[in-house]
Amino acid sequence: MQVYKNSSELIDQIRKSYHQFIDQYEGITDNVADERIEQVEKTPREMLSYQVGWIHMILSWEKAEEGGQDITTPTPGYKWDQIRQLYDDFNVKYGAQGLDNEKDELKRVVEELIDWINQMSQDELFKPGERKWATTKAMWPVSKWIRINAISPFTNYSRQVKKWKNFNLRQRA
Repeated sequence: MQVYKNSSELIDQIRKSYHQFIDQYEGITDNVADERIEQVEKTPREMLSYQVGWIHMILSWEKAEEGGQDITTPTPGYKWDQIRQLYDDFNVKYGAQGLDNEKDELKRVVEELIDWINQMSQDELFKPGERKWATTKAMWPVSKWIRINAISPFTNYSRQVKKWKNFNLRQRA
């Protein structure tokens, strides 16, 4: 697992993986974004909704903790064994607005994520136990939560969207 030396290195990786991901959406339109193919598990819209949803959740955990509220993970109304239903709700909540709006929302929450990281101390970002919401049996630092729920999916989904385009859009040409 990647370990970052500082927040600048983490932010650079977020930006790089985000751009690799979002650039793959060039040429994908709303009328094909929900088409499922055998070679890729999720549709382009589902992958985009997943990213928007997870980054929103991370930011909501932080805001709840800042406000002194109790935090329910993954989110109120869902348990960890109901994650598929949560993803379906991401698709309804974020995907229904159209790809352009969803891409704009992803850009906005990525910038909000980066702004939040810039405000954190090294300990808050890289030391386990600094946030209640991030304190689990695994004792991950916040930076690992960010990597697993933003950077890694951006990287993986960028390859998946590219594969989807190669199989799906090539047939249309």
